[in-house]
Amino acid sequence: MKRIILSGWFIFLVTVLYGQITLQKTYDYSASVVKLETLGYKYYLMDVPNSQCRIYNMDHSIFKTINCDVPNGYYLSDIKYISENLFNTDSKIELAYTYYKYIETTTSYYYIYGSRITNESGTTILSIDNAQYIYVNQTDVNEFKLFAYCLDYSVFPESVWTNIYSLPGSLVSAIDFSDNKPNLSLNAYPNPTNKSVRVEYKLPADVKNASLYLIDSNGREVRNFLVDGHSNFLALNVDNLSKGVYFYFIEYESLRSESKKIIVQ
Repeated sequence: MKRIILSGWFIFLVTVLYGQITLQKTYDYSASVVKLETLGYKYYLMDVPNSQCRIYNMDHSIFKTINCDVPNGYYLSDIKYISENLFNTDSKIELAYTYYKYIETTTSYYYIYGSRITNESGTTILSIDNAQYIYVNQTDVNEFKLFAYCLDYSVFPESVWTNIYSLPGSLVSAIDFSDNKPNLSLNAYPNPTNKSVRVEYKLPADVKNASLYLIDSNGREVRNFLVDGHSNFLALNVDNLSKGVYFYFIEYESLRSESKKIIVQ
């Protein structure tokens, strides 16, 4: 009997020692992972203050730093589709990125967006004015195209159009939550604000619990909240936050909604 108890205790110790979740690395900004065509999996992150994409090996050592040429007064807002052969067939790594600028008028405000594709040397392959969203979609067997959804908010109602570009390469499957966005209704008002903001949301009927995240312009998490289907809004006090642009999104079951902005004045 004693031998059985000792054997069970040994198995428990082995499970505790070798079955733990351990922290491997902490990055200062939001990090993700990409699968490159020949180089395999790499971590990458978006450094907003320095307008950079930093790519790391799987042992977390730095692999490459790619500068994203952002116009003066604009801020980097998204990096995606890091690849070797999607946008051209040379040996250099390319990526797509989006940037924005906040414009305040006498009665309101609006944003100006733009997107570019660049390579690791900083050479711009394609520049798309007003492109707020860019997606690579499969349009046939072994055929992929770049869809750029462009919006001009300087006019009312805003002007909307779509540019479609042919691509020489194909999209490599990788873990990328940014392209796995559920269809959620999200809205925040008043926006801009300096005291409080009401974030309205509508979760899918089969989702009971989710998390709402508030992120600063450097990609750092400021706050997170548990939300559920019993309510359709969350009241946030922002009077203790620094002035600037913040992003909010909802996440559940490894799905993340589109990020939207809150301006704190």
